[in-house]
Amino acid sequence: MFKKKKDNCRDIFRNFSGEIVPEIDVFIKEFFEKKISAADSEFMKEILEMVGDYCLRDGKRIRPLLLLNSYYGYRKGFKKRKEMIKLGGVVELMHSLLLIQDDIIDKSELRRGGKALHILLGDKYSHLTLNPLIGQDIASVAADILFSCCIEIISGTDIRHDVKDRFLEIFSKTYEKTAWGQILDSLNSMPKTIDPESNAPMQISLMKTAYYTMVYPLIMGYVLSGEKNKNEMINIEAFAVPLGIAFQVRDDLLGVFGVEKDTGKPNDSDIMEGKLTLLVQNTILKLSESDRVRFTNIFLNCEKSRDDIEFVRSCIKESGALDETIQRHRELIDESYNLLDDLVMKRFNKDIMRGVIESVEDIPL
Repeated sequence: MFKKKKDNCRDIFRNFSGEIVPEIDVFIKEFFEKKISAADSEFMKEILEMVGDYCLRDGKRIRPLLLLNSYYGYRKGFKKRKEMIKLGGVVELMHSLLLIQDDIIDKSELRRGGKALHILLGDKYSHLTLNPLIGQDIASVAADILFSCCIEIISGTDIRHDVKDRFLEIFSKTYEKTAWGQILDSLNSMPKTIDPESNAPMQISLMKTAYYTMVYPLIMGYVLSGEKNKNEMINIEAFAVPLGIAFQVRDDLLGVFGVEKDTGKPNDSDIMEGKLTLLVQNTILKLSESDRVRFTNIFLNCEKSRDDIEFVRSCIKESGALDETIQRHRELIDESYNLLDDLVMKRFNKDIMRGVIESVEDIPL
């Protein structure tokens, strides 16, 4: 199991992913097949099938992979594998839930190379109602159904009650903090004014990405291993925070300069939505007063032309903000590499984490 190749750490991570992800996907597929089979009405079966297909779209599965790697990295032996796959599946289903909400909030039409769920549901059921937002309405409730499914899975998982209780505590913290991050993100998308010194971009990066994507999945896995050392949990957090921020910075860069076929979403979405990211904040801080006013007016305009989008991109480049943000990303990556050595995780699983860092380090611009 988990055969280590004599190659770089990114290949080790890919090998680990190649073994774990199919098992998680099989669990999710079989779970939805059972839900569909047990559903009382045809419309329930239809919606469950659509939600299941959405959850199984191609994705990195980074959060369940971190949970499983942390579990194996601290666990003495390889017991309860089947149950860990279930809980990894829960983390992936919760990610799908948040993507559904994100697409509604951001008014995005694409997700992971296909139509957003609310668009699909609108296409399916708009002929039945005069409600022009029926797709959004159903998708919002479908997200609630997904949450109920996650609780159902956790409840039925065969692990020690004390470990399950600790897992649920981290689970609840994860999604509450992420929700607050989303609210802050919404408050800073198309704001009436922008404070160049605001700490909102960093708070959003921490709450919506660093803790959600890196810190809590690793701590979930640590808790599930049965370990309880508070100092090690502190070390996990110290390691994962800069890696999580780097993950968000990379996403911000790709959200403006990435290639759509590689990222699975439009590369003008962050500009169109007027999102106050670290990249945008760096740009505003570097511009002269007159350029800052023009940039801000265009960036906060609800109706942006293609020329407006290119103007925003050119300001980011020519101000030096792009280079500065890339440099900040580099510093965060270096910090993560250094702090990884402080973890008492098994050596092989540390190599997998190095592979994760290498993946976040790469910015295909």
